[in-house]
Amino acid sequence: MGLVALPAILLQDNLPGILLQTLYVIVLAVSHGRKFRVLPNLILLVSVSSAHLLQPNGLHLFSIGSFPITVGALLLGARKAFTLISLLYLSHYMITGKPQFPGKLGRLISLQFYYFDAITTRWRSITPKRPFIAAIDQLMHSLAADNLTEAAASQPIATSSSQPQASHRALIANGIHLLVFWGLFLLGSLRILPALM
Repeated sequence: MGLVALPAILLQDNLPGILLQTLYVIVLAVSHGRKFRVLPNLILLVSVSSAHLLQPNGLHLFSIGSFPITVGALLLGARKAFTLISLLYLSHYMITGKPQFPGKLGRLISLQFYYFDAITTRWRSITPKRPFIAAIDQLMHSLAADNLTEAAASQPIATSSSQPQASHRALIANGIHLLVFWGLFLLGSLRILPALM
C-alpha cells in the first residue's frame, strides 16, 4: 500500500492536498503504534521553509534588513516540508506491517526494514544519549544480548510458502487508504481543492 501511495504524495503540487495527505498519514502511523513528535516536524518545516526564502518568489511580504520575505518561497518551502514529513510517516507505517518481499533481494530488503524498526524502537530506551558513541555502543550490545540477529534472520528469510497472507480486512483497509491518498491527489490536481500558489 505504501509503495502504491508514494507517487500520490510525491506528485502532489497542491498545498492543501499535501497538508491533508500529511495529516492522514500521520494519523495512520500513530494508529499503528508509531509516536508523533511535534519538535522534529516543526524543525523540518521551519528549516525547509527558511531554505526556500533564500530564493525570493512571488509577493513580497516584508524585509528583514535587505533580505526579502516572499509568499511564494514560504508556500513552496511548506509544500516540500509537508511532503518530506508525509514520506517519513509513510515509511513508519510501512515498517509496522513487517513487509516480506520474495526472492533473495526481497529478503535482504525485509531484513533491513526489520533492523531499522528494531534500532529505532530500541534507541528510545537508551539513556543517557551522551556521549553519542557510548549510546550507540550500548544500543548494539542490547540488540546482540537479545539475540535480535537470530530473530531477524529467521523471520524475513522464511520461504515464500510460509509467509503470512494478509487478511481480507487488512486488504480492504489498505484499499481505503489508497483511495484517500489518490483521491486527495486528484482533488489537488483538478484544482477542486483551493490552490494557494
